[in-house]
Amino acid sequence: MAVIDISPYSGDHCESTALLNMLRNHDIELSEPLIFGLGQGLSFLYWHSKQMPNPFLAGRVKPDHLMRNVADALSLQLGAQETSSPAKAEATLIKALDEGQVVGLKLDRYHLDYARENHHFAAHYVACIGYEDDRFVVVETRSLGVQSTSRESMARARSAKGPMSSRNLSVRVDPGGYDESLLAKACQTSILATAQEFLSPPITNMGFKGIAKAGSLMRGWHDRLDRPVEAMGIVGTSMEEGGTGGGLFRTLWAQFLEEAHELTGIEAYDALAVEYRRIAKRWTDVANLLRDADDAGARRALDEAASIVDALAADERAAMTRLEEASR
Repeated sequence: MAVIDISPYSGDHCESTALLNMLRNHDIELSEPLIFGLGQGLSFLYWHSKQMPNPFLAGRVKPDHLMRNVADALSLQLGAQETSSPAKAEATLIKALDEGQVVGLKLDRYHLDYARENHHFAAHYVACIGYEDDRFVVVETRSLGVQSTSRESMARARSAKGPMSSRNLSVRVDPGGYDESLLAKACQTSILATAQEFLSPPITNMGFKGIAKAGSLMRGWHDRLDRPVEAMGIVGTSMEEGGTGGGLFRTLWAQFLEEAHELTGIEAYDALAVEYRRIAKRWTDVANLLRDADDAGARRALDEAASIVDALAADERAAMTRLEEASR
């Protein structure tokens, strides 16, 4: 078959990019920031288990949840399928593509032919838009665009094991009860839910409490990590370039708030979009301090970065409190 006739979109974040292309397949045109915001995408998590060589700072909601949240917000129907059989997974994918359906696939990009990664991450998303001969065609994020990969590599990627992995997960979308006139209310509801989760996190590693914890622990990285400068570089690069859109997803969130202001007329959203652009810049400053440090300046860089993170915990708590109040 030929590739499905859509205008492929390559965005900043993998899950929002995949969903945007799935919606475009049904002539629903939404921006990536709007999808990110409706998906209650902004969050924070600090994680460093004993099995992890480096700490992990996440600025978004857990994988899979963004799509579910958007579906709930817009009355879409998500058809998610999992199987332990690679053959069945491929057959299901081909059937959907033959029916003209763009399919979201969760996988480990490390295994794909075009991959540049030297690490595994089994919670990456692509939008599959067709197959040609013995290769599948997928839409990636901005740095990669439209790519093709072999059946064998696709099978390995989809069945990969690891943290946050799924069993050959594929997702299809049905526009169902989508009603564009409900976008304004959906924005307000999604912002309220995001703010409440951020302000009352289930564990102290998340939300504004997680940011404060990250600032406190960051100062000790030099003594606790085996290769602190290398780890700092990995963390900083992930924060800025790991599909975050810059500023640990805060730039995407600011863009969403600007759109939410246009849709709802709520002035606080416009003011807080400005605030989140400033916050995003400060997260970029943290990322740059971490990844630009050398052996001689590592401790100083960590102290400076931690001081910024300390302030960001208070700044983001205040911003989310204002968003919660404005969205009630």
